[in-house]
Amino acid sequence: MSEQPSSGSRPLLPGQIASWLRLVCFAAAALIVTAYAYLAVRKSPNDEAARRLAQKDLRAENTKKGLALIAEPGRNADGTYRISVKDAAALIAADNKVVAKIQAAAAPAPAAAPAAAGAFVKASDEQMKRGLAVYSRTCIACHQPTGMGLPPVFPPIANAPIAVGNPELPIKFILQGLMGPITVNGMTYNSMMPPVAGVSDGDIADVLTYVRQSFGNKANPVSVEQVKAVRAATAGRTAMWTTAELGLK
Repeated sequence: MSEQPSSGSRPLLPGQIASWLRLVCFAAAALIVTAYAYLAVRKSPNDEAARRLAQKDLRAENTKKGLALIAEPGRNADGTYRISVKDAAALIAADNKVVAKIQAAAAPAPAAAPAAAGAFVKASDEQMKRGLAVYSRTCIACHQPTGMGLPPVFPPIANAPIAVGNPELPIKFILQGLMGPITVNGMTYNSMMPPVAGVSDGDIADVLTYVRQSFGNKANPVSVEQVKAVRAATAGRTAMWTTAELGLK
């Protein structure tokens, strides 16, 4: 009997070719989808990282400027003089009425900003005293005893519409902080206010009431209930508010 010649490897059948083609197409599609998903997911963290880096840089810049302003005596842009926080703390410790005395001796109070709609309600003396105490320990270094701030880093709260307007905004600033450019009395500040730690709803109501009825400002008191409502509405927020987000210019 004669032997059949060897024909080498057997040719693939059409069905097998189609199966291999489907497998290759499936693998290519899976690779494309995976790459797209990776890039899509990767973009968001990069954007968030860039935002956090910008926020960190702004915080560092403002901290440097702020420390120079509050730690060193000198002359402010408006011509007034300032003392260091250490000296201010010593003065307050020696005489707890020194803030009121400085305010009384300061230049004439600015013209009162328009009060909120409705009849004006004067805060009680007790609430004003509590508000002054909170202001002295949390706000005075940046906004100063006269409420005039420290240009060009810390804006004034005297004769500032935002201080006497809707109290929901400053409540948000205290709870979560604020960053971004804002113009007050013709000067633009691109600074950052960090959240104020260690203050209760009562503290926030008292200090905002004090601000709204001091420095020539005239606006109604802020209640604990108003603060509680804003705190509850923003409880899940961890990022600072931005001036653009709040529609501030």
